Amino acid sequence: MTKVIALTGGIGSGKTTVSDILKKQHIPIIDTDIIARQVVEPGSFGLTQVVERFGSHYLNTDGSLNRTLLRSKIFNNAEAKKELERILHPLIQEETLKQLENYKQQLPPYIVIAIPLLIENIKNKTTRPGYIDEIWVVDCPEEQQIKRASKRDQSNRDLIKKIIAQQASRKERLSYADHVINNNGSLKVLENQIQTLLTD
Repeated sequence: MTKVIALTGGIGSGKTTVSDILKKQHIPIIDTDIIARQVVEPGSFGLTQVVERFGSHYLNTDGSLNRTLLRSKIFNNAEAKKELERILHPLIQEETLKQLENYKQQLPPYIVIAIPLLIENIKNKTTRPGYIDEIWVVDCPEEQQIKRASKRDQSNRDLIKKIIAQQASRKERLSYADHVINNNGSLKVLENQIQTLLTD
């Protein structure tokens, strides 16, 4: 019986690092961040919808979406954020479920779906998606989140703080967790935690 695990955590918490460790264990990973980029690739229905709503000035010269510019807008404009979500969330959900069904046919012991905004979506709908068996939350102190995200994205601290403020709080995220992965130590400690979860 395949167990479907939703992996989540705030910006800069270390979800990608955890996903990379799980990949080395040959566990299928469905990354909704990657899907979110795919649904707005040049020529896609999603990108057409975004441009119709927000304007062609959010495109790069090669026709791709200027994600940095759009992110700056939506995290300074709550209504714009909601409108973007209304366009993209159904497309992301459709592709996620398609990949999930494809992986299930291979009968792996685990499938992991990385969903950064899982808790925010659960809060809005008051229930977790029915296809998820467990929620694993990657957790670390907020200051670590800010440092990691600022370094990774070359974003200033103020923008990272705005993003954190608009996400679920650390307390809220932990309250939904079936398991918590503490990412405030070494890579080896992180690997050991994950191995323990997989062998429980």
